Amino acid sequence: MFDKFDIRQKHSIIVVLMLIILTLGVYWPVQDYEFVNFDDNLYVADNYLTQSGLTYQGIIKTFTDVHTGHWHPLTILSHMLDWQLFGDNAGGHHWTSVIIHILNTILLFIFFRYVTGAIWKSAFLAALFAIHPLNVESVAWIAERKNVLSTFFWILTMLFYVWYVKQPNWKRYLSVFFSFALGLMSKPMLVTLPFVLLLLDYWPLNRMGINFQNNDQNVTTSIVTDKSRIFFLVLEKIPLLVLTIISICLTFYAAQSINTVASGDILPLTARISNAIFSYAVYIKKLFWSFDLAVFYPHAYIPIWQVSVAALLLVVITILAIRYYRKYPYLIVGWFWYVGTLVPVIGIVQVGGQSMADRYAYIPFIGLFTIISWGVSQNLFKTKYAKMITSSVCIFFIIMLSFIAYNQVKVWNNTATLFKSALKSNPNNYLAYKALGLDAADRGDNELALLYYSMSLKIKPDFDQAYNDAGLVLVKMGRRYEALKSFKKAIQINKFSAEAHYNLGLFLMQENNFDRAVSHFSKAIEIKKNSGSGLLVYAHINLGVAFERRGDTQKALEHFQEALRYNPHSAEAKRNYDIVRAMQKKLD
Repeated sequence: MFDKFDIRQKHSIIVVLMLIILTLGVYWPVQDYEFVNFDDNLYVADNYLTQSGLTYQGIIKTFTDVHTGHWHPLTILSHMLDWQLFGDNAGGHHWTSVIIHILNTILLFIFFRYVTGAIWKSAFLAALFAIHPLNVESVAWIAERKNVLSTFFWILTMLFYVWYVKQPNWKRYLSVFFSFALGLMSKPMLVTLPFVLLLLDYWPLNRMGINFQNNDQNVTTSIVTDKSRIFFLVLEKIPLLVLTIISICLTFYAAQSINTVASGDILPLTARISNAIFSYAVYIKKLFWSFDLAVFYPHAYIPIWQVSVAALLLVVITILAIRYYRKYPYLIVGWFWYVGTLVPVIGIVQVGGQSMADRYAYIPFIGLFTIISWGVSQNLFKTKYAKMITSSVCIFFIIMLSFIAYNQVKVWNNTATLFKSALKSNPNNYLAYKALGLDAADRGDNELALLYYSMSLKIKPDFDQAYNDAGLVLVKMGRRYEALKSFKKAIQINKFSAEAHYNLGLFLMQENNFDRAVSHFSKAIEIKKNSGSGLLVYAHINLGVAFERRGDTQKALEHFQEALRYNPHSAEAKRNYDIVRAMQKKLD
């Protein structure tokens, strides 16, 4: 496919082997890690769609499933395959993500090595990508399979694009189109890829016919075609932009279906813009200083002077990138790669409660890594002595980042280690307290769980999840009146909390209040409809039980059948169905 690049070359083989060893060294411990109680249950551990295996019905259902708040059928299919191979052994699921990350690293090296001819710059860039601590979240978090998988198709699309550029025709373009489509089916963040391809048209492909200075005489930096007009290059991306628009529509539909899009009343536009500007600068800081990472960064008040300094930094770098677009073409490409690819997740359209996230930097940082790799070489490799010193510093930097990343990987051992680490970074992390409360409740330490929930609610009084989880603990402790108040408070704050409706339904059924129990179970099912979540299955089972207690055996059987439709292996649904069916036959 790429005749100018021979992967069997000695240096390339050495680089690939080094990248594999380096990545394995950092991520080796994950094989012994657990599922974390933060979205891993949503995607795998408590998802009956995932656990149904690669059946025809299951595969079809992935294309309509949006219960995670995303439309990413390819990601769900990868989880289904993992469950079929490894079951509930979390180590196997971790290994899949690590292997995909290694493939991403190798493909990234191959891409830059081929389009620039610069083996060691490309190797340094790929090494930064392989072991940067901010990328740990994408690799060590099973629920973030969508990130590593979509990036695999992102880089594959770029490789197919170069193949197409060498000899433009519709057959080669189809490979670009379908690879991009597969990426969008893994995660919608790839919507910015057509714009990145335009950046690559400028450098290193040089399809725009703009002459820029090339200070590296040993590097091939262009693949020139006879169709280098900017109008044609934009027109060429139209089919990809159509896929982008479709993906954006599906993303909004999926997010709104579970009400994760924050309204202007909850988070005003001015606060979102301030957070976006500040986050751009914070990501750059974390590029060089990665000691304060956390799985969740809650929104907080940002002083105007900090936003102003961040804005000034962004403006200065943008001006420099534009000013030196000929002398340092990688600067404008790398910078706008970083700025542009962060747009979908920078928070202007707020989905979820986080202000930023390490995983969001997985693709955008490739732009900054490009600036670092080419900038260091072009500006510091002036003499043989300077080249030796700079190379030593780069190697030391890689080693240092590897140790930091290795320690960051340890954070993902289990739920407790993950969120205790988050509290070290920010003692006001309300989600961390809630997660630690859930972990304590699972271990039977109810008093500690309530303490964690109270600390979470002290920071965020309108946190419905903490009220719901506290209600479950209060039920176990026999404090039923307080539990009832807690469930009702959760629903008052968030009427779309399926968990709170379900738990209140259980509570009411235990009180023999079957009519109201039916109402809340039905609401939970309505919210979780067509999802593969365990809650949906149990809501159908308990709704069936409630109908049976009311004497409506036909409706009871219908809901047991629905539970079995979502999870054919549910022994509880099968047992209840058989019992009620036998009763019905006896009555008949």
